[in-house]
Amino acid sequence: MSGAATPDRRGEEHAIDLGAVDAPEDESPAPAAPPRRRLRFPNAAMAFAAVLLVLAAGVVAVVKWAPTGKLNAEDVVRNYLEAARAGDIESALSFTDQPHAIGDFLVPEALDTRWSVVEVGQIQYNDSAREGRVISQVYAEIEAFDGTRIGFRYLVGIEDGRAVIENALTAGEAYPAFDHLDVNGVTAQVDEALGITNIMLLPGVYEFYPDLPSTMELETEGSVLALGNRYIRLGEDRADEWLPIPWPTVSDEGEALIDATLRDYLDACVRQPDAAGCPFGFPRDDARTVEAAPGASWEITLYPEVGAQWWAYELLQGFVLVTTEPGEARIAVVVTEDGESRETVVSCPIWADGLFADLDFAGGASIARADGTTIERCNSLVELE
Repeated sequence: MSGAATPDRRGEEHAIDLGAVDAPEDESPAPAAPPRRRLRFPNAAMAFAAVLLVLAAGVVAVVKWAPTGKLNAEDVVRNYLEAARAGDIESALSFTDQPHAIGDFLVPEALDTRWSVVEVGQIQYNDSAREGRVISQVYAEIEAFDGTRIGFRYLVGIEDGRAVIENALTAGEAYPAFDHLDVNGVTAQVDEALGITNIMLLPGVYEFYPDLPSTMELETEGSVLALGNRYIRLGEDRADEWLPIPWPTVSDEGEALIDATLRDYLDACVRQPDAAGCPFGFPRDDARTVEAAPGASWEITLYPEVGAQWWAYELLQGFVLVTTEPGEARIAVVVTEDGESRETVVSCPIWADGLFADLDFAGGASIARADGTTIERCNSLVELE
């Protein structure tokens, strides 16, 4: 009787016939039974299962780095951009981690559709410090109607089967020149105490002060393209994190209006020379006194000129006036000196320094004084007679 083959141990298998002990001596030993080879189906099955596990692991790796994670993040960014372009605020915010964000310019009326999505693509995909959470970096680029482009890297957090943009909206402080900020026709008031307002913008084209009156101009391009926390003026090729709100200047029409308004202001000072902000006070002199002659009044012989190149805008006050050519006013006076009085005519230069011209959005203008800086006296008197 032959025994079973021993397990494979990297040597040959041997069969032992125990019945050979009792066999006759002259009897030839029975030929040994050929060894029976064991079928190794269990090992083969295990090997096959191992191959399947390796393949499965590879599939997991591919899924993690390619279709599901990548396309989800890209789709989220693209859907966010397209919703913003369509003016669907609620839908756009739903793709971000700020679905309930509010702001003066997070309204359909403040959105301009004259731009398009040029590119959206994942550029990086990493596990985050939190278990089960990954961060995808998605580059997006948009283009304004004039060809100006801007790009930004969005961070998309993926966790629990949901992906949201985590840096879609950034609130920043804006320092406008006027008491309000007008963006695409939507207005937000400025804090008068601080001179600022907070601003949060979705991607798109934004025009500042589109209804600026013809008396004023913007010193730079008035429209910007915004994406994330990056902004670029239309026509330029460099973006910045600083929102470039344009500053106003005076147009030729505004210059003529200020000249006419200043003349009216000085004419009113002639009628009431002691009024605050009027430049017709007599200078102080310890050696003599000067008073208007009985029945005399100031006469403006030359109005001052103010140069537009010197004008700057002060919040809530307007454009500060700086004199380039002083004017002149004359009046008959009585001069008392060393106990003796005499009547003469004196000339006083007229300066507009310290006055402000406020150009309103209705196309009008007014002159106001700046406390403590307005020239309210003649800095010199020249005797003419």
